[in-house]
Amino acid sequence: MMTATQPLRVLLVDDDAAFGAAMAKALRRRGFEVVVLDNGTAAVAALAQSGEHQVAVLDLRMPDLDGLEVLRRTPGRPVPVVVLTGHGGVPDAVEAMRLGAHTFLTKPVDAADLAPVLRQAATPTLPTTALAGRSLSTVALRDLLVRLADADEPVLLTGETGTGKEVAARTLHQASRRADAPFLAVNMACLPGELIESELFGHTRGAFTGADRVKTGLFSEVGTGTLFLDEIAELPQPHQAKLLRVLETRAFRAVGDTREQTFRGRLVAATHRDLRREVAEGRFREDLFYRLQVLPLELPPLRHRREDILPIFHHWLARVASGSLELAADAEAVLLRHSWPGNVREVVNLVRRVALFAEGNQVEAALVERMLAANPFIAASAPPLDAVLADLPPPAPGTLEEISLDALEKRHILGLLGHHRNVTHVARILDINRRTLQRKLKAWGIDAEDL
Repeated sequence: MMTATQPLRVLLVDDDAAFGAAMAKALRRRGFEVVVLDNGTAAVAALAQSGEHQVAVLDLRMPDLDGLEVLRRTPGRPVPVVVLTGHGGVPDAVEAMRLGAHTFLTKPVDAADLAPVLRQAATPTLPTTALAGRSLSTVALRDLLVRLADADEPVLLTGETGTGKEVAARTLHQASRRADAPFLAVNMACLPGELIESELFGHTRGAFTGADRVKTGLFSEVGTGTLFLDEIAELPQPHQAKLLRVLETRAFRAVGDTREQTFRGRLVAATHRDLRREVAEGRFREDLFYRLQVLPLELPPLRHRREDILPIFHHWLARVASGSLELAADAEAVLLRHSWPGNVREVVNLVRRVALFAEGNQVEAALVERMLAANPFIAASAPPLDAVLADLPPPAPGTLEEISLDALEKRHILGLLGHHRNVTHVARILDINRRTLQRKLKAWGIDAEDL
């Protein structure tokens, strides 16, 4: 952590002398210690020195060695690198990330934007599984979550479906002094109206028909931990009034009980709805809205933070495939072109699909494109064998029963190949490995490249 006596040590590499001097001056005013270099050759030597710098800022366009070449020549560097360029684009972004850059920012950029990125790169304070992403908005969100972690006031997370609101809530919990206590999550839309009060506050034995034993509610069960109420806009109004009372008094009663219990935890709520509109249209209590609105955080959609697409995909691919799959460069370009209406949830679903259907150890662009289709499995089933054989010359009269199993297999495989003209797809139809199919074709003297 940077302090007044231990400033964060930054290596700034840029051949634009005016930019380098101005940025160094602005960063120093913010408490950083900055060393400026103006060429890639010197940067390679500096990045190899462990302990000299804690984070580096690297320009991509330099006359001797460009930034990408510097990254290629320093694969074991101990310093996280933030890449800057005035000539940004998808190819450079993809390549910089592949070479291990921490993040990729496009000029013009000022010290106010760069400073939190440098701090986050040099001193990560959250688990690597939390809120994957490198965009300015994601870095700022992580910083805010850390700052708000130990506050006792409720946090309201808003954003489109699939933007990662529960992940943000868990991150908030993990960064707080409550991390060793429970994190409990419940979706308000999934609770039947008649059970909401019992689930949240608990009930005594005999409180209502069927209450044959004492039930502990979530507000009690969470203890000093974090209670996450997802889709808070779905909470019926009678229960909204009871939630408001808990937030104002830190006390609640189980159904059928006359004794009050103290709520010792921290509440985090989330919704994809516009709560202001819900209030205006009479569906959500205005007083509860303002009580939840003490610490509001909005999670931006993935299409507004496109720098996060590749880090999120790589993070989940490593988790789902246990490190056995890599993403081809042309596949990365496909990911960056997609609009991601389903946000991070769509990324995770895509990763799970490609992990199931990938051949070998690499995810190719064609597979990504197919799995991004509206119905990715529509072509995954084989046509009926009769339909395939109908396209082949019929067997000579009287010879059908004399066809060996090997010959029948060959006829079926060649019929499928003639129909689909794609070895990978036919292997999937046959439920065999692509290499197995290639070996069969080779044994029959057939070159798969001719198909």
